[in-house]
Parts: sequence; structure tokens; C-alpha cells
Amino acid sequence: MSRRLASAAAVVAAALIAPAARAAYCPCYTASSAYNDRGCAIDAVPGNNPSIAEWNIIFDRVSRGPAAWGDAGPAAFDLRQGCGVPEAPRDVPATFPCELLKAIGMQESGWQQFCAPDRPSDQVGGSSRTIISFDCGYGAAQITSGMRSGDSPDFDPRRVAADPAYNAATGAHILAMKWKATRCVGDRQPSIIEHWYSALWAYNGLSYVNNPNNPNHDAGRGVYDPAIGGAAPYQERVLGRVEHTGGRWERTQVAYPALGEIGGDRAPVALSDPRCASPTDCTHARPLHVTRCADDGGEAGGEGGAGGDDDPRGAGGAGGEGGIDGAGGDGGAGEAGGVDGTGGTDGPAGGTPVTAGQGGAGTYPGHDDNDIDAGPSTTLGFYGRCTCDAPGSGAAAGAASWLALGAGALAAAWRRRLPGRRRAD
Repeated sequence: MSRRLASAAAVVAAALIAPAARAAYCPCYTASSAYNDRGCAIDAVPGNNPSIAEWNIIFDRVSRGPAAWGDAGPAAFDLRQGCGVPEAPRDVPATFPCELLKAIGMQESGWQQFCAPDRPSDQVGGSSRTIISFDCGYGAAQITSGMRSGDSPDFDPRRVAADPAYNAATGAHILAMKWKATRCVGDRQPSIIEHWYSALWAYNGLSYVNNPNNPNHDAGRGVYDPAIGGAAPYQERVLGRVEHTGGRWERTQVAYPALGEIGGDRAPVALSDPRCASPTDCTHARPLHVTRCADDGGEAGGEGGAGGDDDPRGAGGAGGEGGIDGAGGDGGAGEAGGVDGTGGTDGPAGGTPVTAGQGGAGTYPGHDDNDIDAGPSTTLGFYGRCTCDAPGSGAAAGAASWLALGAGALAAAWRRRLPGRRRAD
């Protein structure tokens, strides 16, 4: 416990010297705005945006699906797992790679649920409130489907606007619907980051604009880097942010499907396991990646055995295996020894905290989570219209790196205090 408190203190100290991030673009086309001409149905809700550490806690919990988020998100649902190569298809409780949820949140909004509006003119100068794009994209995950007048979604639109965790969970719910509506990638395992390629494509709308063979995209492009930008389909932008995280969470160098398999349609065919080192380079290969957040930080160790006459101390049970952002569970205490024995010792804790830190925002050409048959997107999202803050250099960069080291540890301590958490097995 003392180590966790020390970690929390380190984060607080780092935050005092770290540069503050600010929103460079914050639309609020709230329902009551005179400029709301798209039928946005829900008024913005006042609120303060979560910190980087708090966002990591939110995304990690949401990644474990409805079994972990409970009533903090839409009702429970399953995912289809297996495509017969070799696993037979079956329904399993929904879970998600936290790396993808975090990258989607960065691509959509730069992890902004609330900010002080800078447009339209009748909202400028207002206090921090829900970020709402001109086409009714609400909050960090930019939920558009179900947020307009006349819509009847199977989630609560008001909570989408008001609650960062509910917003993130609704984004995961929509991503799950895209998983169900697209064809297999590999053996369709929800825990494998690369198997979500087609669902990511669909999250922005199944259209030719997101086909990686579209000639509008540079035929020699590499992995998308938000600090550089360039023309790339939506799913490559998200996967690029999984690799270029800005220090907010641990990076993963994901693999990409071969362009020759994808063809030239508005939606992808069934794909084999992605193995290419970049969207256009299959000469070099990369392995598949199982999400680091599939486990919930470890369960408590088992109770130690009783000590005997010749074995006076019962050893404590080993701690649970560490999860993505925290140490494993504490070991169990040994029972009292027999005759003249003493109690056993605690078992070890497992796992290594993963750091998070300050990140910047990139460019973004559209964010619609439209229906599966949506046509080409013409939406310009938040970061398609501005140059946003990125991590600084020199002293500022050093402060950000200290914040990175501390935020993951604080996230580990805070996550274990979330009410109602349980494993999504």
C-alpha cells in the first residue's frame, strides 16, 4: 500500500511541473444552439474532462466488456468468436483490446468528453461541457448514431453526453456491432488486436474512402503517424495510433493485411491473419498481438497452508498475474503453524505497471460511426481543422516523461478502488 501511495504522490508532483494540455478545437452544437442544423437531440452537459490517468482507467475497464462495466454502459451483449480456422464459431461475452479503444478515442476526439466551446458563436465563452461536433458526434467516442432527433437507440443518449465511461462503453458497443456485421479476419479472436481490422473500417463507415487500395492514399505509405499526418484510411489511422501513442499508454507495433487480399470494394472480404509490417510492406512481417489488457490485474493469492511440527510456517499463496496497468493480486497469508509454528508469509505479487503519459493530437478526416451501409464519409472531424498541441521538448518533455512514469502507477492504484469491478472471464 505504501508503494502505491508513493506512486500517487509522484504523479501529483509530476503534474505540477508538466505542461497543461488544452483543447485546440472544441465544438458544441448542442440541441439548444441556433446553429444546430443536423438535429442533435441532446443538450451538452457541464463537466470537467478526465485526466490521462483517469482515461486509462476508464478504457481499461470498458475493454473488459459489459461484465466489467455493469450499468456504467449499454446492456450486455456477446461477440462471435472463431471462423473455423481452427475454432468453430461460438458466442462469447464481449471484450475488446484496450489499445484499440484508446486509439479510437484519440482519433475521434483526443480523449475529450468535456471542454470549453470555441464554436458555434452562441456557445463561445461557455464553461466546460460536452464536446458535440456539427454532425452530432457526442463526447470522446463521437457517438453519432442514436443521437439525433427521432432516433431510438438501445442505449441512453443523455448518459452518452454526460458520462465519459458510458460514452466510451457505447463506443465499444458500436464497435461490437461492426464486428458482427463484417467478415472474418483470421480466426476472429476478440483478444487479438489485428482481428479487429474490418470492424475498425466499419466504425467509420463501410465505404471505398476507407479501402486501403483507394488511389487517393499514397501507395508507398508506411504506418500512420499522427505527428506527420497524410492520406490514410480510417482503420490505418487508428492502428497507427496504437503504435504512436504519444506516451499515453504502451505502444504496440501491429501487423496489417496484404493489400492484394482486400480488393477494391467498399467493404473488406474475409481476410487471413494480418502479417505485413506496414499497410504497404509485406516484404517484412510482424506477429499478431494479443491485447495486454485481457487480464484484470490478478486475483488475490490463495491461503497458505497450515504449518506442521517440522514445517512451522505455512507459505502464502502466490499473487495473481499482473494485468495491463497494475501489479498482480497480493499473496494470501499462511495459516498459523502447528505446535510452535508461526503464521505464514504473504505470497508475491505479479505484474509490472505500464506507464501512461502526455500525448498530442493528430489530424483526422472524418469520425462517423454510421450505420453499416453508410456511404462515403465527407465529415471533417476535430483535428482535420486545426493544429493541436503535441508533447514539448526540453524541460517540458522531461516533465511529461515523469508524468508518464507516474500515471500508470496511479491508474493501477485507482483502478482497484473502482466500485463493482469484476473480471470479464
